[in-house]
Amino acid sequence: MTQPSPVHTHDTDEEYRAIEAALLESARGRWFLAEHGRRARRLDSALLEDAIGRLQTSLRQPPALLDQLQSELQELKSQITALRSELTARPRGPLASAAAEDGSAPHHILKTAEELHEIAWSLQANPFDPQGCEQIARNAAHLYTLSQHQAAHSGRTLAIAQALEAAMARVDAVLETVQYERKIDSARLPA
Repeated sequence: MTQPSPVHTHDTDEEYRAIEAALLESARGRWFLAEHGRRARRLDSALLEDAIGRLQTSLRQPPALLDQLQSELQELKSQITALRSELTARPRGPLASAAAEDGSAPHHILKTAEELHEIAWSLQANPFDPQGCEQIARNAAHLYTLSQHQAAHSGRTLAIAQALEAAMARVDAVLETVQYERKIDSARLPA
């Protein structure tokens, strides 16, 4: 890009001042300069008003981002709901029906393990089969340990379900804000 030479700029300024001075000498020239100034200001004002109007219109229209954000949040909400339902769903089948009576599968596992362990101890007192009794006792202890792990896992699952519920509440709050913003934007639009 070439820079204007200082000599050329100086010549243009001198020419402008000479024409302005010539116009200011007569009443008609002064009128012309005043009218030219008014028209230029009116044109500048019209351009400025048009630009402000376009800016206001663009600010009033709800951006497509709000629609996309609402859609993404609705999808996230449905995924969280499905995950929470899957986590908290009760197991199905014959073993689940026994646990469903009081709603505590870990309780039934522990109770069964304790009963199995007591049977093993009572059989050890009888000289019937000491090795079988020992094997039953080991399996009962193993079942008891597994039930403790299952209980801990159930606790973590419930904690995750509660965290998902809190996340759902936050997603709902954001969705409510997006819907509110969309209502405000639609109310601002001219009819």
